[in-house]
Amino acid sequence: MKPKTILGIIAEYDPFHNGHARHLSISRQAVRPDAVYIVLSPCMKQRGALSLLSPFDRAACALHEGADAVFSLPVLWTVRSAEDYALGGVSLLAGLGVTHLAFGAESDDIRLLERTADLLDHPPVVLSDRLHELLSEGYGYPAAVSRAAAACLPEAESVLSFPNNILAVSYLRAIHRLNVKIEPVLVPRNGGYHDEAVVPGAPSASALRSSLLRGIYHASFAAMPSFSAALVRRRFLEGNIPSPEKWDLLVTEHLRGMDTSLSSEDPEGVVNSLRNAAAAGQNLNEILKRMTSRRYPASRISRLCTLAVLGVSGPLPDIQHLPAVTRLLALRKKTALTDGWKDLPVRICSDGADWKNRADPHDLLCWKRWSLCCGLADSFPFTEKLYTE
Repeated sequence: MKPKTILGIIAEYDPFHNGHARHLSISRQAVRPDAVYIVLSPCMKQRGALSLLSPFDRAACALHEGADAVFSLPVLWTVRSAEDYALGGVSLLAGLGVTHLAFGAESDDIRLLERTADLLDHPPVVLSDRLHELLSEGYGYPAAVSRAAAACLPEAESVLSFPNNILAVSYLRAIHRLNVKIEPVLVPRNGGYHDEAVVPGAPSASALRSSLLRGIYHASFAAMPSFSAALVRRRFLEGNIPSPEKWDLLVTEHLRGMDTSLSSEDPEGVVNSLRNAAAAGQNLNEILKRMTSRRYPASRISRLCTLAVLGVSGPLPDIQHLPAVTRLLALRKKTALTDGWKDLPVRICSDGADWKNRADPHDLLCWKRWSLCCGLADSFPFTEKLYTE
């Protein structure tokens, strides 16, 4: 029997917009897969923020636009640097039997992305020395890596200056590190990652979220497929959107009670500063503004705040402790691939009770914190049903 071709995508889809639909469509056309698997961030995202929509809602949108199965990435592999986030996502897809990985990037040169990934995987002495110098001068790690790589490959600095390029390089590095047979599929991105205006054909998710939260609905819904727009509208009408004020209080409370150590993501001395800022009565936005610097970008500070809310202490999972359990969020009924899932190295939990017994406690807490900020019952993560079509 012919081996199955399975296309994998790692995404947040918060909310699912026309740019995501374009990426999914182009990826499917390029690969012509037997099935499309999506690995989705849970209720907390890579940069540490709460998701606007629940994972089930975002999974439903993905399934409606052509995905066959959607799985949740464990939160301790989600709220991480691009390198670790990619490692967790690629590992989970590999465990699910994926053969191709599609990703977007600002660059349209896959060879340049691969050369950059290879350079970072096998850094020459000149790169390591330059990186050490830049870190000692106060540069943050991402900026230091970008500048140091340019000493060996001038084009690398421009590549590593854009967020989707950084993720693309991280995916390629993860494929190499895990030594998995997954073929990368590059889809050049339209539009800017942090564009402030909502562009219907190529919107940024951050611009969409900002627009929706400010009550600018018409332009936002025009930038989403109809199914996604209707679902988002329904959630706003129901009030099932996380309250920024509740999240602010949660973060502040946990920062005030933090121990001197938080996790391996914690830069030396930052925890004390975070605790002092929270104790002084500053809200989350004020804390981020105060703590953000060239050395510690806002995304890293935001992740530390989120890890505090999750009660994380000690080292985060590494390559020796890759994702082994995932929650199935959505499934196309007609797929025949479920027959072989019991033989996969990853445990797939299709109902809340099974997942509750097997998931990392931080994943359960992640969903509960999100439910609290939405005003939903504490049981929401365990009673929400698998979405099917």
